[in-house]
Amino acid sequence: MSKRLLIAVLAACLGGCAAQMQPVADFGAAANHVAIAYHPFAADMGVSCEQRERYVALANPGPFDDAAAERAAAATCAPLKEAGATAALFGQALGDYATALVKASGAKAAVFDADLKGLSGAAAALATKDGTPIFDSSKVSAASKIARAAAALFTEAKIQVLTRQTLADNHDALVVTVDAMKTYADRIYTGQLTTTRGVMTGELDRLVRASTAPTQSEVESRLPWRYAQAAARADIAANELQARRVRAFDKAADALVAAHSDLIANFDKIGGARRLELVSEFVAQAQAISDDAAAL
Repeated sequence: MSKRLLIAVLAACLGGCAAQMQPVADFGAAANHVAIAYHPFAADMGVSCEQRERYVALANPGPFDDAAAERAAAATCAPLKEAGATAALFGQALGDYATALVKASGAKAAVFDADLKGLSGAAAALATKDGTPIFDSSKVSAASKIARAAAALFTEAKIQVLTRQTLADNHDALVVTVDAMKTYADRIYTGQLTTTRGVMTGELDRLVRASTAPTQSEVESRLPWRYAQAAARADIAANELQARRVRAFDKAADALVAAHSDLIANFDKIGGARRLELVSEFVAQAQAISDDAAAL
């Protein structure tokens, strides 16, 4: 066989393999999209806490120093910021695994292709990470396994490396990792959002009451309180948007685990298939994260 013919045969083979792995590519791209949507939950934990502390300081009697209030808020919220940093590694591990699956599939993702980048290096960061009250050692170990699997898949050039066993070997760790992300989003981050929203709503109510001008001559003196309402409402709306994104993330996370199981169960049937039902449902749930947030 000539060299030119051999190249043509290999190209045809690889093209066929890529088509066989289209559902894997779409799953990976959607899973990466979910991981990206989760990132603000981790980064915003300390931010939301500091926002709450500043609102509390604004409403307290006595002298007020904005710079001092900022420093006090940062000190109070430092532990939550650290929790957010650990939470971010779980999202990075999921994103790395998802991106590696797209690469290993040999196919171009039909969805969320613009989201795909290289690996984040989560494996190295998790290797030195101890367990915490929120993310115990078993959860850290699961995220580490997913990140290491991603590194192995990403650096393996052969499409044949992706087998049913590869997915099956990583499924339990994926379930633990996603469940840990959901627990953080549902219980820790949502709780922080709720507490902060309650403080901001109380402050808005106070601003509304302070804005009352019984006579026209008193309107000008009430303008600072009236103008301040817009900023408070914007902060509350941003808080509600994040809470809505958490709810959409929860649904997508459940669909992600189901879709990964579907890939394992139907791995031998993926040949020539452009879609799998549960993978398609997961892609729709991943899209809903953006759609639901935009509709707020």
